[in-house]
Amino acid sequence: MDENALDLRVRRTRKLLQDALLNLMSKKSFQAITVQDIAAEAMINRSTFYDHFVDKYALMEYTVSQQFQEQLMNKLPDRNHYSAENLRALITTMWEYFGGLHGRCQHGDEQERMLFQSQVMNVVKRVLTNWLSEAPEASTGDQSACELAVAVMSWAMYGGAHYWSENKPQGTGEELAERLIPILNGIPHIQRLMERP
Repeated sequence: MDENALDLRVRRTRKLLQDALLNLMSKKSFQAITVQDIAAEAMINRSTFYDHFVDKYALMEYTVSQQFQEQLMNKLPDRNHYSAENLRALITTMWEYFGGLHGRCQHGDEQERMLFQSQVMNVVKRVLTNWLSEAPEASTGDQSACELAVAVMSWAMYGGAHYWSENKPQGTGEELAERLIPILNGIPHIQRLMERP
């Protein structure tokens, strides 16, 4: 079989599984959903499910990561560089995605939301790592400075979004970004990156 056709078939099957999972999660908790439920909803057999994912957790992680990454890539003005505009897009997309979890996980619990959020954080860390690889410290071999900046920024963004959801539930992602960007730009590593011509 042609490799492109195989790849298309894999993507189509994974999309069916993602849609099935999200549809089921709008009706009941993730914990109550079985692999058999997902396979039946996607109209495939269980062995096909296991050809793609080891369990429902792997499917959930893949689904969240893919959805958030697609949503983010559609909003970034320039995907490969650190800028205030890109940072604003990253923060607002994260806020919107976290806010949307309440709609997608109506029957979910805190553990379920944490699983979703950890996948979003993984994407955020990858994006920030890519952006910060341009920093002077990255070219001089001080990788720990970049890693620390990524950790601080991603957790600051997560903490800001969590605070915002509890204290400003009607607030927007743009408002959150306006408050967070000056804080994030105050990190010395980021200041040096922003000062570059």
